[in-house]
Amino acid sequence: MAFELTYRPLENGKNQIYFRRGIINNTLLVPEKEIGCYLVIQSSFPLYETVNIPAQSLNISWQVNQDYASSNYTGQAPLACYPIYLITVGDDKNERLVYIGKTSSQSARFSSGHRAITKLHHPKYDGMTKRVYLCCIVFLKGSNEIQIEWIRSFEFAEKLLKQFEANLIFWSQPELNTQHMKKEPLFEYGQVHVQNITGETCFWHDKFI
Repeated sequence: MAFELTYRPLENGKNQIYFRRGIINNTLLVPEKEIGCYLVIQSSFPLYETVNIPAQSLNISWQVNQDYASSNYTGQAPLACYPIYLITVGDDKNERLVYIGKTSSQSARFSSGHRAITKLHHPKYDGMTKRVYLCCIVFLKGSNEIQIEWIRSFEFAEKLLKQFEANLIFWSQPELNTQHMKKEPLFEYGQVHVQNITGETCFWHDKFI
């Protein structure tokens, strides 16, 4: 099914231990600057199948992870947060990025008449495969990986998400984006290493931004 998402970072015992330590000592959940970070492309869907993708919320995901740790990791771990999405057109070597966005916290973003999706009805995109990729964001603290939904405080995580999106847009220049295209944004976390682990395409795999 197009809307089946399965990645649960806190199923990993090492992650559980580190996250619990970070709740006690919040500095462990503040990423280091200038050492790089990751955009992990987790899931790929044809654009026409995205109507049933659940809405994503960094705020809700942040709280759910906190609650799961407070329960001593009882029950099923929460799904990863997918706060960034990419829209592409074309296939294989001809696949290209046309839009980068943050997922909506209020509604299923891809069923709400998004402006970029509307623009894809232009005749120049006729006959082209159109895909949506849902992405996780991972920062680093020494040798430890920190999901964006673990970062302390929530307000800081939200700020980093905005900076991360702006940085991706500026350096990628997607043709359907209009904001963050002209002025280089502040981003202090080094290069973004993209990893495509969808198993569906190789788009952007092992790319550095």
